[in-house]
Amino acid sequence: MRIGVLGGSFDPPHAAHAALARAARTRLGLDKVLWVPTYTPPHKGLPSTAFDDRMQMTRALAAQEPGSEASDIEATLPVPSYTVHTLAALRTRHGEGHDWHLLLGADNWNAFPSWHQPEAVLAAAHVAVYPREGFPFGELPAGVTALDFPEMPDQSTVYRTWLASDREAALASLPQAVAEVIRARNLYRAEALA
Repeated sequence: MRIGVLGGSFDPPHAAHAALARAARTRLGLDKVLWVPTYTPPHKGLPSTAFDDRMQMTRALAAQEPGSEASDIEATLPVPSYTVHTLAALRTRHGEGHDWHLLLGADNWNAFPSWHQPEAVLAAAHVAVYPREGFPFGELPAGVTALDFPEMPDQSTVYRTWLASDREAALASLPQAVAEVIRARNLYRAEALA
């Protein structure tokens, strides 16, 4: 089975994440895309929302996408969450014999040399880089694929700000499954984000 790994904070997940998962399945010939919310990201600050909340939003959105599922694997690993450990844990959980594809935004690709054991990550999975606004990546090394996808702006940050300032408009713009979780769990209130 060809399995894609789409990691991120998913704080909150949004329509561009879903479009990216669909594009990766089609263009890379993936059988499945695992959405993996990070537990404790090593290269940036903690997400503004608890892991369980982000996991529920991610599950809700991934469930709407054929061939997608959310994975809580990072909650089972030591912190901080290093990709090389996540890939090893996924391989253990899903068994050997799969062809793994790590989907990385150009922002993460630019920082990739500073990652924990980047060579081991490249040995564990094929890497496909998708465009992110403000992060040109030019020619990629052998074995790393450019994923033909429109530039993906940093929308989660925009949504958090929007939810704090015009909650109903932001909720109406998010996928319905995500908006329902946000309402049910009372997430992204202005006072909580301050």
